[in-house]
Amino acid sequence: MKSFINMLFLTFSVSLYANQDTVITTLKNINNEPVGTTEVLTPINNMFDAMRAHDGDKLLAQFIDGAILERASNEDKVEQSDLKKFAAMISKSPKGFDERIFNITVNQSGNLASVWTPFAFYLDGKLSHCGVNSFQLIKQQTQWKIRYLIDNGYAGDCEEFIAKHKSLENKN
Repeated sequence: MKSFINMLFLTFSVSLYANQDTVITTLKNINNEPVGTTEVLTPINNMFDAMRAHDGDKLLAQFIDGAILERASNEDKVEQSDLKKFAAMISKSPKGFDERIFNITVNQSGNLASVWTPFAFYLDGKLSHCGVNSFQLIKQQTQWKIRYLIDNGYAGDCEEFIAKHKSLENKN
């Protein structure tokens, strides 16, 4: 059960177009040029679509081979999760997964991008937990893929966390 909860807690950010209140706060690359934000966020959007659809194969297709999933725990530990086991759990679970992201920051230089975003995770329609996701992506040939994803869990009141980050989002 702890493994299942850890896997759930390692879940990530929701599809941007499924959340009408999502805003991208940083839209420039290292040379202060516009970022191909839609392209960079495509694997993240697809990952959350796959989670909601319980489609482990689609989820795996958003990552490069050897991708790393980790959680920075509140006990100063970093816990690694097996991507294939996570995808299998998503495929088999009857639970409804819905992770919503907001106040998104995208930084890009050439074929390398970083996406930083607070999230709120809903399990069967109820707020389960919240925290921050940090994605590292790489563009291989013509597609962006996730190389590394680490998240953490916020230990306080998630409703306050969400309100705080959404208010920051509206100022950008």
